[in-house]
Amino acid sequence: SGTPAIWLHPDGSSMAWIIVDIGERDWSKLAYQFGHELGHVLCNSWQPDARPAPPCQWIEETMVEAHSLRGLARLAKSWKEAPPFAGDNAFGDAIARYRQDIIDRYAALAESQGLTRDAAAWFADHRGEIEMPALNPFAQAMSLTILAEYGRAPDCVEALGALNRWPGRTSMPIAEYLG
Repeated sequence: SGTPAIWLHPDGSSMAWIIVDIGERDWSKLAYQFGHELGHVLCNSWQPDARPAPPCQWIEETMVEAHSLRGLARLAKSWKEAPPFAGDNAFGDAIARYRQDIIDRYAALAESQGLTRDAAAWFADHRGEIEMPALNPFAQAMSLTILAEYGRAPDCVEALGALNRWPGRTSMPIAEYLG
């Protein structure tokens, strides 16, 4: 058991495993972790040369976290409307609650960090912490902004596939990464 991750198949092929860390029958957590790691696959971060690094890894983490939360909403809705098991519609509500709990935590982070008041000041004031590797609390807070954008323009999810197709990947300064 450990943190969720993507592992390349050791035979040198282009096959990879998505590793999750869940408890018994923890289906919502499975969907959440799988969605996050699948987001990294979509962002081209599963290949042998994929070495997530600051200062821009947080941007990818933000986007894939939003991808996972979007997926949970879609799963909850489809489960509620057409469950894979007859009479199990109510589990869609459990998935939606699981998702909402995450969103509530992230919204509280966004408020306490000042993101909801002024995103530019938030970035300037916390840049050193924001650019720390992994899914840090600042990336979690910003994921709600990206999630809202996925809701406004669903086709922008396709843009995940354009990430990290250059040698410097996430180790580039933000102006170059976004340029």
